[in-house]
Amino acid sequence: MKLLEPFPAKTNILRPEQGRLRVAVLGPPEVIRDGIRLTFSLRKAQALLLYLTVEGGMHSRSKLAAFLWPDSEAYTARTALRNALTLLRSLLEASPVTHSPLITQQDAIGLNPQAPLELDLAVVQQTWKEVQQLSTMPAEPQRTALVARVQHALSLVHGLFLDDFWLGEEAPFDEWVLQQQQKWQIRLHLLCDRLSFWQEAGGELELAQATLVRWLALNPLSEEAYRRLMRVHLARGDASAALQVYTTCRARLAQELQVEPSVETINLEAHIRATATRFPRGRASIAKCQQSGDLITPLVGRTSTFTRLVSCYQQAQQGQPQTMLLVGEAGIGKTRLASEWIRWAQAQGAEVLSGHAFELEARLPYQPLVEALRLRLEEENVPEDLQDNLWLAELTLLLPELHVRYPDLPVPIPDEQMGKLRLFEAVAQLLDALARRAPLVLFLDDLHWLDGASLDLVHYLGRYWKEHSSRVLLLGTVRLDQLKLNLPLLAQLVDLRRDLPISEVTLQPLSQEETLKLLEVIMEKGNHGMRNERVAPELVTLSNWLFAYTRGQPLYLLETLKLFRDREWLVPRLGADNIWRLELVVNVDTIVAQKRTGYELLPPSVRAMILARLSRLTYPAQQLVMASAVLGSEISMQLLWQVIGLEVQDGIEALEEAIKSGILYEETASEPGGYGFSHKLIRKVIYTELSRVQRQTLCQQAQALLSREGVKASEQTPQMIST
Repeated sequence: MKLLEPFPAKTNILRPEQGRLRVAVLGPPEVIRDGIRLTFSLRKAQALLLYLTVEGGMHSRSKLAAFLWPDSEAYTARTALRNALTLLRSLLEASPVTHSPLITQQDAIGLNPQAPLELDLAVVQQTWKEVQQLSTMPAEPQRTALVARVQHALSLVHGLFLDDFWLGEEAPFDEWVLQQQQKWQIRLHLLCDRLSFWQEAGGELELAQATLVRWLALNPLSEEAYRRLMRVHLARGDASAALQVYTTCRARLAQELQVEPSVETINLEAHIRATATRFPRGRASIAKCQQSGDLITPLVGRTSTFTRLVSCYQQAQQGQPQTMLLVGEAGIGKTRLASEWIRWAQAQGAEVLSGHAFELEARLPYQPLVEALRLRLEEENVPEDLQDNLWLAELTLLLPELHVRYPDLPVPIPDEQMGKLRLFEAVAQLLDALARRAPLVLFLDDLHWLDGASLDLVHYLGRYWKEHSSRVLLLGTVRLDQLKLNLPLLAQLVDLRRDLPISEVTLQPLSQEETLKLLEVIMEKGNHGMRNERVAPELVTLSNWLFAYTRGQPLYLLETLKLFRDREWLVPRLGADNIWRLELVVNVDTIVAQKRTGYELLPPSVRAMILARLSRLTYPAQQLVMASAVLGSEISMQLLWQVIGLEVQDGIEALEEAIKSGILYEETASEPGGYGFSHKLIRKVIYTELSRVQRQTLCQQAQALLSREGVKASEQTPQMIST
């Protein structure tokens, strides 16, 4: 981005910008008057204008003469000052209707404070003051607004204060420039530090990376910037890039300061190497996926939730154990968000244990916790360093393979009640030992399917962590529909809340604007939020259709884009910069026209997921949902029950089951007692799965029933008649 926007050519017509002075001092100095970049035949005349602009106020002639001509006699210096002022007036008096911003009062010179003046330093100064007053991370939407202002302020910075602008001759002006450079270096350090942290803490890792690269361009010796850039690369899954940043940091410090990186930086490099070994994933694999046509999607619309996760982690890091629940419908992106955030936490040095609960008829006791502990202990060279053999023996109830590794371990106590208590204590001690080494994140995916024994253990862990101020964050994902059905989980969460702070976030579908942003990033048409106007109309049309079709549901949206890829409407292209990008190769109108045969655009994976949810319902609830798909929500619930042959009580139970499953929802706001499908694609799938005979039979039964009830044909629902 250029410091100043291009100005129109100067004409005889008086324009609003006439008389306006624009001065840039953060970088090589630039002075623009009425849209014309000024050149100065006398360097000290330019220095005089820059000094007066930055310092403001009035300054005595004798002071300015000595400041700029220190080696000249007083009379000679005053003469040179008059010549410089004459030159400035000739440059700054743009036309007869505008006046020079220079003013004189007796023996003093300054700039007219009423004159129109734009100074990049003033914008940065105001932003710096605003940021300096914040001691904590701002909450949304203040964070978003503040990030935008800091980004704008930093976009005005093109280098050091008056970069490479010196007078020589040991002039006091040069000493002033050096002092200003040091002063603004500190202030720019704060802005870059806060902005990159806010972006990183909001999950905007690509933007954070760009800010950090800019920070290092301004200060190539900032170890903090190098470390943060290393962590951002690691969080993005690119350990090799993170290690390359370390190599650059080490070389710069050796060359400029003849020192080695700090212990903190060296330890981070070691952590990155260890993490790269345990979790191999990098840019090469991502590029390979893109080349093969796989869809790599960014994390969009989850900044505020990501920030809350970071805040919970920071509290846990300080010995205040936390619980964070990500709640939402199936496919809303709970696991994806948790996975992205976990990579960030690992980049900060957190220990992460992950377990996944499964939907089974007979749920396996402790299964997700066994999964988490087994993987971690397999990586531990000497598990007995974490626990005494007595407690390690208790863990053999969960991990019998420990007996193979340590055949001398004692046999756990057979008493059922005492054995359960000792097992819980052993797990709690193990997790606390890990948390003493590094902050611990225990991630339990699909928490709603936890068995009763695991719920008891989690409750025990919560009390233990509180008593021992353990550095632990319990992170769980919960499906909203299943949470309503899992009464034991609800009861345990109520009890757990007495011991641990529980933060709960319900994830929402993407907005129309976020859907467009997702498309821009996937197709590389966006530039950190700056839309490419040449392609924006086409993308806006496509994103509007996608949003209307999927309602911003991330899974439906992503699977629809994958369908486009499979049909070769989106294809990977290798750009001139050797980066793979997805390109839309068909006219958007061709895709939008498919709306008339929308089922053809329904991704098979979405269809399978919806039918699987339907199959889990009881037969009466299935009949209710299928009848609703055909007859619509306009028909009353009582008539719908009669059409499918359900008694009132059976109909109520079937309706409650369908609502709890997330297939139907109650329209409580506009029409109490009404209902509808939670997503139109759910209705489309269920409707299409029914045979024509089934649909006609349902319609005929409904019409016959309405006729018996005395409802005229004109009052029958258009939906039924069209069906």
